[in-house]
Amino acid sequence: MSDQALDFCVFEQPLNERIRACLRLEHLFARINHHLERQSPLDSLNVILLLIEAADVLSRIDIKRELIKEIERQQNQLMAVADSPGVDSAKLKNLLAEQERLIRALYDNASQPGAHLKNNELLNAIRQRASIPGALCEFDIPGLHYWMGQSFEQRQADIQHWLAPFTDIRTANEMVISLIRDSVDPIWVTAREGFLQQSIDYGAPYQLLRLILEPGTPGYPEISAGKHRFSVRFMSHDMQESLPKQISEDIEFRLALCRL
Repeated sequence: MSDQALDFCVFEQPLNERIRACLRLEHLFARINHHLERQSPLDSLNVILLLIEAADVLSRIDIKRELIKEIERQQNQLMAVADSPGVDSAKLKNLLAEQERLIRALYDNASQPGAHLKNNELLNAIRQRASIPGALCEFDIPGLHYWMGQSFEQRQADIQHWLAPFTDIRTANEMVISLIRDSVDPIWVTAREGFLQQSIDYGAPYQLLRLILEPGTPGYPEISAGKHRFSVRFMSHDMQESLPKQISEDIEFRLALCRL
C-alpha cells in the first residue's frame, strides 16, 4: 500500500489470513471513498462494482467472526496494560467502550455482511455480467444505463443506502488495522545489495510487516513471509523490458514488525 500524500511509500505484508482479508477490505473501501467524492456516472458505476467486490470478499471469509475474535483479543491486550505508566486512561476507556459497542453491533447483525445487495435486481444483473469483458454496455443492462442517467443526488442517495449496512464492519475493520499499525515504532534497517532476510519468533503473534520508503528510494520491495522468517528483495522494472531486476545497491528503509 502506498501513501503519496505523506511523501513516502508504505508497503505492507500481512502475516496471517485474518489480516490479509482485513487489508483487502480496507483497500476496497478506500477506492469506494475515492469515487464517492466524484460526481460522474462512471464514478457511481465504479462504486457499485467495488461494493459488489467487497460483498464477495465478505462472503468468502467470515470476516465478521474474525473481526469479533480480533477485537476481543485486542481488548484483552489493552486491558492488560491499563495500569502501566504513561497510559492515557481516558483515551483507553473510550477505545475499550468503542470496541465493546462494535462487538455488540456485529453480534446483533445476524445477516451476512453484503447479503442485502443480492436482493437488488439491478445489482444482481451487474454482478452477473461484470466479469464478462465489455458486458456493461447499455444494450446489456438498460436499467444500469437508465440509473447512470439520473441526477448525482439520486445516484448518491441510492449508493448511501447500499453502503449503510457495511458501516459497523467497516468501522471495526479500520479500528483493528489502525491499532496493529500503531503497535510498534519502525526502525531503520539496510537491505544489503537490495536484499534483507530476518527471522521471526514463531511464538510471537506478529500480524503485519510494514516497509516505509523515503522519497527517491530506487525500486520497490518484493516481500516474502513465512512462519519463521521473511525476506525483502528490492526490484527495478523498466516497463520496456519484460522482467524486473534485483537492485544491487544497499537500500535503507524503515521496518515495522507489528503485533498487538
